[in-house]
Amino acid sequence: MAERYHDGAAGGAAAHGLQYPGAVVSNAELAEALFQLAESHPAGERRLAFLRAAYAVFDHPRELAPARRWPEAVPLELLPTLAMLRACRTRDALAAATERFAGPRRHGAAAREGFLSAAEVARVIASPAAPSPARLRGAVHWHTRASDGAATLEAMARACQRRGASWAVVADHTRGLECVNGLDGEGIELQRLAVAAWNRRRGEELWLVQGLEAEILDDGRLDLPRAAREGVLVLAAVHTGLRDRRDQTARLVRAVEEPGVWALAHPQGRLFERRPGIRANWEVVFAAAAAAGVLLEINGFPRRQDLDPTLAGLAAAAGARFVLASDAHHPHHLAFDATAAALAARAGVGEGAIVNFETLDHLAAGRPDLALP
Repeated sequence: MAERYHDGAAGGAAAHGLQYPGAVVSNAELAEALFQLAESHPAGERRLAFLRAAYAVFDHPRELAPARRWPEAVPLELLPTLAMLRACRTRDALAAATERFAGPRRHGAAAREGFLSAAEVARVIASPAAPSPARLRGAVHWHTRASDGAATLEAMARACQRRGASWAVVADHTRGLECVNGLDGEGIELQRLAVAAWNRRRGEELWLVQGLEAEILDDGRLDLPRAAREGVLVLAAVHTGLRDRRDQTARLVRAVEEPGVWALAHPQGRLFERRPGIRANWEVVFAAAAAAGVLLEINGFPRRQDLDPTLAGLAAAAGARFVLASDAHHPHHLAFDATAAALAARAGVGEGAIVNFETLDHLAAGRPDLALP
């Protein structure tokens, strides 16, 4: 469906007699101002209107220059306010305008720092120096209907193939994450058979590898028995205690030292606008991962963006290697590996440190238990 727009700058603002040429506020800065305005109002229609506008701006794939129309999701009643915010020429001016338009409530900063807007992602990956999504050989960490995905294994594999991948890693949840109906022992075996059937028919075009997104328990052990880790790539992930402010270094270190762990998935556990993620001595965690040969995931799902560029740079300095992940739950989500590539670029992580740019034989180094062509 073609994207539709409100004629915000040329129509909505002009209709109110507002003209603001020469503005320089980015989508990310404008969206943050709108999130702050939403937080300044109590629950109700005004708050929801600001939130709709904020997400519409943050997710827009191009910077909204003054002459462009606003995304349709921006409520009409906010167009004059939005035009005045967009007219600000500096961050200080934007902050002052945001304060002027704010409601009666004041809150601390929400968990939005270090996230790239869709327009920023497009700009970053356009740089010749950035890891290129077009050169990715491996499509990693995507889900199917076997857990919480929206499509079948076959549909997701075909979508990976259309995007140019030559190998792919499905990573449905294990049973330890109760809210997503993850795979039990029987489900793991059934998926193993489905992966093998695909590879017999179409493995020369796209080779599937079975992975599992295993749950890291409170003590750092996994919810997946060791015997079940044979022949699969285990992505260990934290989904509990994400708002707990205790230090979780020991939990993560034990997890990366568990036998069979291939990667540490979305290590921070942060979520845009909802939580900043867990606390840990990340230098210790990254050093442990590097020593164990465990990859660190850069998760490109737009609301995750985990690791953030600062921590990814710290991990690179510790000698760790990376895997870019879309965390796709629908075929369309596979494009989120572009966000992961942009985060890697911001962190100064090159293609040589990212496993997705390697061939299948490099992927399986040291894993004789994997079924490979």
